[in-house]
Amino acid sequence: MDISMLRELREPPVTVLRVTGPITESAALVDQAQAAFDKGARHILIDLSNVPYMATSGLRALHSIYMMLREAAGADAAAVGSGISAGTYASPNLKLLGPNKHVLEALKTAGYDMFLQIHTNYQQALDSFV
Repeated sequence: MDISMLRELREPPVTVLRVTGPITESAALVDQAQAAFDKGARHILIDLSNVPYMATSGLRALHSIYMMLREAAGADAAAVGSGISAGTYASPNLKLLGPNKHVLEALKTAGYDMFLQIHTNYQQALDSFV
C-alpha cells in the first residue's frame, strides 16, 4: 500500500490521503493521518479509488482516524451516537472517496456508511467540507 498526501488550500483546508493498493494493515494509514493531524489537518478526505481490497485492519484504521478527528473537534459522544442511530449524523471531518464495489460493501457491512459520507466525485467531496 502506498499513501500520498496533498493539501487542498480552501476553506476549510482539506488534507487528501490517496491510497494505492490493498489495505491489509492499519499502521501506515493511521500514521499518515496522525502526521497530517500533527501539522494541523482537521478535515481529511481519504481517496480509496485505487484500493482493490480492504481488510478489517483498514476498517480499524478508518475508525481510529475518525475518532482522532471527532475528539479534536470536541463532538459530544452522546449526541453523535443519537445522530448515528437516527441516521442524521455524518462526520464533518472525515470523508471517503471512490471505493470500488468490494470496498464499499465492506464499509456498508461494517456500518461505516452510517456516519461517513462516501463520495464518487472529487470536487463534490471537497465541497462537502464546510
